[in-house]
Amino acid sequence: MPSKNEKEQKLKTFILGALIGALGFAVSSCATAGKDSEASPYYEASYNDHNRAPASVAPRVAYSGSENLDPLYMRTQADYHFAMGESYSLDGRHEKAVESFKLVQIYDPESAHVSLRLSAEYIKLGLVTEALDQAEAAVKKDSKNVDGRILLGGLYSSMKQYPKAVEQYQLVIKQQPNNTEAPMYLGAVYAEQKQFDKAVSYFEALAKNEDYATPYLAYYYIGRVRMDQDGLPAHKASEVAFKKSLELKPSYVESVLGLGSLYTKMGQEERAIAAYKSFQRERGPNQRVAEILSQIYMEKEQYDLAYEQLEIMEGTSEEALNIKVKMALILIEQKKYPLAIEKLQDILKQVPDSDKIQFYLAAIYEETDQKELAVEHFLKIPASSQFFGESIVHATYLLKSSKKTQEALQIAKMGYEQRKDIPQVYAVYASILDEVKDYKTASEILKIGVEKFPDQVQLRFFLGTIQDRVGNKDQVVKEMKQVIEMDPNHVQGLNYLAFTYADSDKNLPEAEKLARRALEIEPHDGYILDTLGWVLYKKGQYQEAIQILEAAQKHQPAESIIAEHLGDAYQKFQLVEKARKMYQRAAETESDDKKVREIRAKISSLEKQDMKLQKQVRIPASVSSESAPSSAPMPTEPQE
Repeated sequence: MPSKNEKEQKLKTFILGALIGALGFAVSSCATAGKDSEASPYYEASYNDHNRAPASVAPRVAYSGSENLDPLYMRTQADYHFAMGESYSLDGRHEKAVESFKLVQIYDPESAHVSLRLSAEYIKLGLVTEALDQAEAAVKKDSKNVDGRILLGGLYSSMKQYPKAVEQYQLVIKQQPNNTEAPMYLGAVYAEQKQFDKAVSYFEALAKNEDYATPYLAYYYIGRVRMDQDGLPAHKASEVAFKKSLELKPSYVESVLGLGSLYTKMGQEERAIAAYKSFQRERGPNQRVAEILSQIYMEKEQYDLAYEQLEIMEGTSEEALNIKVKMALILIEQKKYPLAIEKLQDILKQVPDSDKIQFYLAAIYEETDQKELAVEHFLKIPASSQFFGESIVHATYLLKSSKKTQEALQIAKMGYEQRKDIPQVYAVYASILDEVKDYKTASEILKIGVEKFPDQVQLRFFLGTIQDRVGNKDQVVKEMKQVIEMDPNHVQGLNYLAFTYADSDKNLPEAEKLARRALEIEPHDGYILDTLGWVLYKKGQYQEAIQILEAAQKHQPAESIIAEHLGDAYQKFQLVEKARKMYQRAAETESDDKKVREIRAKISSLEKQDMKLQKQVRIPASVSSESAPSSAPMPTEPQE
């Protein structure tokens, strides 16, 4: 591709050749583009030598009495700068194009066409006020310039200066009664002002105009105007207009889209779907119709049908990558993981640095228990990505669950060091430190996190749990109270504070209130049921405690602490055999050796208690079986 300097040098060389050729022509033979010219547009000077400045703009400037500027010089300068402006515009360098066209105005100040070109460039730059000034200047220089008035009307309309817009379009119609652009724009202006009948009258006139080559457009606009109105009669008229448009041009996609939108607005979505499907079937696959149908089908969770429409879009859409991503997400939703992986890998070939695709792919590997691949892809996500925090969390969890605790610790530490602006990295780093029993460092990390992110409730909750690890109960209570103050429905905070009170035999009425409030939020949570049961146990309400703890044990049968608590409640209620079974279950599910020894000690204590009870209920040998009252039952353990 030629460089900027090469392009400009090529233009200069071409224009120089044009100048040499122009020397053989008299000035009077040049085309003009002055105020009175009606048909003298600029041509692109890079392609021909017709683009000469008009002779009328060759001013006479006195230098030493009677010297004149060379009119040929003035004309060629206008040619050169106009050609440069066109070149810059084609390259999308609109600021440079503006500069060049403004230079043309120095050498040809009366050209309406140059003002219009400037106006167009200002529009591309979003400078509406400047565009308006140039369009007004163009019309002032050439009052018969139809293009100028059309453009000026459009600018007035965009600025909601509707009376001025109407004035320009009506002047065009007055000047050119057969003009078909101005009536269309007039209809649009009146529609914008909600003057629907007036707008429709212009479009209907266009539809009947034999000089109007595209009457299907007029009916389309009628359909749009009537659709914007309320009431069944207007909607019926809209339906008729859209169908007429399609009758005149069956392949006009805007009309079927309008018809479908109308049906949707009327609450007749099935008719809309039928219209879209009919168009796809009869007129061949259409990307825009496919886009709408795919969205409808996805909302209805009809993923196979949505996928078919996305396949239509995949090969033709300018956003093919986004389409592929949607297709991959559908495959994930349908749990078609191998196909989803294949689709995502295909996307990565085109955009290998896409962090989003890496994250989706890693998530699928995690879902399908391919832990090593999942970690590999999570760790490919750069620290600058919005997915980085979640990736560190997932990678750390996967390594931890694979018993690779030290690797997990390294990844968590790396995440913390690289992105201290993400709350999750504090939590995941502290959780691994907790795992390796480095409570001091975990506490320090969380204190920094809480200070940096004071609104992060979960960080504060986690800090409270770490304080519990080191036996700082007062700090636990302080942090959990803060958590509940920040979020009154924080279930974990409510439960933890209630359990802390119960375990310390403090504030038991308050502990019961906290546990019951947590249970209202999560009525089937086994851990909350355990907390409430434990509170009741500490209050001496053993029978109710048993009921609650039995429910907790059903929800969490493999949780050692719940089984132990239930065993304690059974023991207090003298259900010795039941207590023994629960203690045995607690010992089997407990992983901490010290805790296992404590539970075994309870079992031993029960056995001693059972032996003592048996001695107490033994019948003296002096009492014969015949003399024992037949109706008196032998004392036994309460029946289950």
